[in-house]
Amino acid sequence: MADFRRLFIALAVLALMAGAASAQVGVANGSANSLLACVATAAGTPELRPEGYTELAGDIVISCTGGPVPQQGTAIPTTNIVVYMAPSVPITSRFIGSPATNNSGNPSEALLIIDEAGANIATGATGGYGPQAPQTLCTSSAQQTAGGSSCTAFVGHDVSGTYAVAVTAAGGTIPAQNVYQGKVGDFGVNSVTFYNVPVLPPATSGVTRTFRVTNIRVPVPGGNLNSTLQAIISTSPNQVLPVAGTAINIGVVGPAMSAQVKANKTPFQQCVKQTVALTANLIFTEGFATAFKTRVVPGGSVNGVPGNSTGNALYAAEATNTAATVTNQNVPGGLYGGFAANSESGLIFPSLVTTNTGTGAINYTAGLADYGTRLKAVFYNIPAGLTLYVSTTSAPTAPTIVGGTSVLPYAVLVATNSGEATPDGTSFAPITGAATGSDGLNAIALSQNTATPPSATAVWEITNSNPSAQDVLTFSVYISYTATSATTSNPYGQPITDLPLGALTNDVQLSLAPEPGGGTFTTTNATQGQVPTPRFAVIKTQEGRWTTINLCQTTLLYPYTLASQGAAGQGFDTGLSVANTSWDPFGTVNQTGSCKLYAYGVTLGGATPVPVQTTISGCDQISNPLTGNCFPLVAAGQVATLDFAQSVLANFQGYVIALCNFQYAHGYAAVTDLGLRNLFSSYLALELSNGGVGSPRNLGGASGIENLVH
Repeated sequence: MADFRRLFIALAVLALMAGAASAQVGVANGSANSLLACVATAAGTPELRPEGYTELAGDIVISCTGGPVPQQGTAIPTTNIVVYMAPSVPITSRFIGSPATNNSGNPSEALLIIDEAGANIATGATGGYGPQAPQTLCTSSAQQTAGGSSCTAFVGHDVSGTYAVAVTAAGGTIPAQNVYQGKVGDFGVNSVTFYNVPVLPPATSGVTRTFRVTNIRVPVPGGNLNSTLQAIISTSPNQVLPVAGTAINIGVVGPAMSAQVKANKTPFQQCVKQTVALTANLIFTEGFATAFKTRVVPGGSVNGVPGNSTGNALYAAEATNTAATVTNQNVPGGLYGGFAANSESGLIFPSLVTTNTGTGAINYTAGLADYGTRLKAVFYNIPAGLTLYVSTTSAPTAPTIVGGTSVLPYAVLVATNSGEATPDGTSFAPITGAATGSDGLNAIALSQNTATPPSATAVWEITNSNPSAQDVLTFSVYISYTATSATTSNPYGQPITDLPLGALTNDVQLSLAPEPGGGTFTTTNATQGQVPTPRFAVIKTQEGRWTTINLCQTTLLYPYTLASQGAAGQGFDTGLSVANTSWDPFGTVNQTGSCKLYAYGVTLGGATPVPVQTTISGCDQISNPLTGNCFPLVAAGQVATLDFAQSVLANFQGYVIALCNFQYAHGYAAVTDLGLRNLFSSYLALELSNGGVGSPRNLGGASGIENLVH
């Protein structure tokens, strides 16, 4: 499958190169064709993420040859070009500008570029026409409706007089407008329309006229796509540009991103202090080679400032979404050093900018995404008294230039708590922390919300990615807590844990970001409008437990306990004792706690023994235990005893499990006849390694085998 993916990417690159090569004014040979012939092809068929709401479809290139010889000085005929998505999904290209009063559609960042303007491809024409012409937007409001006057273009000639070219006025020499803005929704939400596009027949053999449609975005989960996205093209009048009904593949849905939580195998102990200790790794893996994208392609410059010496300037400043002079990602069909498919942005067109006054006068530039791909972790059920940290970067090594041309996968922390969709008008500011994790990475403590129990969020953004390999990014999770001393309400110290039984299990959910379920935008805006680009759905839950902190407990087994009392003082009894050895010369944290008793056996004295399975009342596992039918508080360095028949459970024969809420408990039992007259037998209690009540007895041992410490 990996080899197939690489071949698929290579074919897509070849398709892009072929589109750029054919999109030329050409070399005239003097002969003319009488029929205009046009064909639409896909300049590339990118893989689309199944989670994406704003997936960038492949460019569409319409190439025309032949046609009648145009007359010098005459107006060039125009046509309306409509592109439909099949299956029918809403086009989610960003809206830029206000719709015309007599039409319901929205001007968008989807663009049509004539003759690959701005590509600087060498042709036979002279004077800065065709691919050598500057990109000029048709800004006429009438261009947005059928029948409008548009930006009328006229037939002219290049400097050599050999080529027919489009100019702004009859007899003029200024190249005509060559960039047209698409209207989304005039013929359904799955349509984008380019009105009044001038079509100058190439006429002369060897000359090609091209029309490139770019920056079309679609929601893959919203459209419930199964495999392939197609574009169906319609023109009116059709004879001006005869490509009606053409359907081409402009996208194929790839595998989803996968994520996992790799937590420590060895649990932490509540009574052992931890300081920014590694507890888990969060691992995000691309579904296909170009699923993790940077905001823009690396290199290039912004406003004349080069970005390839200190990282990508457009990335580093996040461009603040102003009308910057981009000198890299504005070339029609450009491969950008092979990084084209690895960018969230499309063709960036700085001349087309809109201001969204509803969100603080944020400027949006056509084609420019708000972010690179973002990865999100939401931590739930954070135990009280615990500080949660995450690494501020992916592990283990940073590229020499963050945001540069290195293909070493890398991401940086950009948002915490609910800020997964930070305002896209603010400068890019990677978040750094003041702590260092136990694995050496920079770490920051996450602010927890006020939920009960609290949760927290961390969001990282991709800055470097490899377009020809499936990237894997790993982030570290750390915890800190203090081993507290005993109090009246918590005799063995404040539990920094998700025990006792019945408490919620801690969990971290992993996804792409921003996503409508947890960002600063709403689900109702998930498909169209000014909401962030890119944005994602959560199509499957990917989660896991991120830490395990056990109470400091010891479980003792008294395998034979006899407690019977007959007539005239006859019978047997068992004395039980437990020693708290957490006071020692080795620096062990002194602990104080109770031991709760669980008895399993039969009752004596009747004709038939009756099975007994009981928890001895009077001892609370967590809060301050009652004295009586249990070992009450056992302080460090002390030994507690009780008489089982007289104080706990008379007429019983069986075994007893003692769950002590401190480490290093050791037990001793003595079985005697009443009065210690004729019989005395004793043994040491066995210590079970079981992790506490509710955990399997084989914890730490082979399956099905009881693991004894003694």
